[in-house]
Amino acid sequence: MPVAKPPLFPNTRPQFSRDLSLKQFSAYYWYKDELAAVCRQAGLETSGTKAELQNRITDFLRTGKIPKRSRRGRFSQIRKTAAAKTVISLSTRLIPEGFKFNRTTRGFFAKYYNVKKFSFTKEMAAALRDAEKRGDLEMTVADLVAVYEKNKNQKAKAARQSAEEKTYQWNSFVRDFNREARTRGLANRIQVAALLWRQVRDRAGVKTYSPQLLGEFAEAINKMAK
Repeated sequence: MPVAKPPLFPNTRPQFSRDLSLKQFSAYYWYKDELAAVCRQAGLETSGTKAELQNRITDFLRTGKIPKRSRRGRFSQIRKTAAAKTVISLSTRLIPEGFKFNRTTRGFFAKYYNVKKFSFTKEMAAALRDAEKRGDLEMTVADLVAVYEKNKNQKAKAARQSAEEKTYQWNSFVRDFNREARTRGLANRIQVAALLWRQVRDRAGVKTYSPQLLGEFAEAINKMAK
């Protein structure tokens, strides 16, 4: 007498195992905490929505492969679980030692630069995100200092260049103004030049002298002569 085969889907939901077929798994309802437990048992990531957990298990049963965790996610987890250091130094490693942009680290930078208040920059935050992406476990607070100072120096250089450019424009404007034959008879030439420069400086366009300015602002120039 032939032995009856067990039903494909028993009335009682089976325990999850790696041998469970995708069809069998999909035939039953699973709660989110059960799906998380299944993921943990199978070595899969346990975070995410119920749908994400179910899809993760479905892919695992279909392929038999455990996907690699993203480097960013893995190193973010390291930072979250790392014990926060009481004392921060230049040699503090950012990711392994749980570095965060918070009041404690702001206090360290304020003391380091001898300022009352320190503000983190977007370049510093970008450098930390980039370290996570690369999986750089050796990046330290000293590296963040270097990022901050490089950006600070670039801004200072740009400011100096801007100031030098403005000085050059003014000197060039006055030189061309003095070369104009119609300005040589003015008793208050430098005051007129300053008046015209302010008009040119504060409006859109090139910052150079033009003879047309004498006619454009003739009324203001005449008032200065009185």
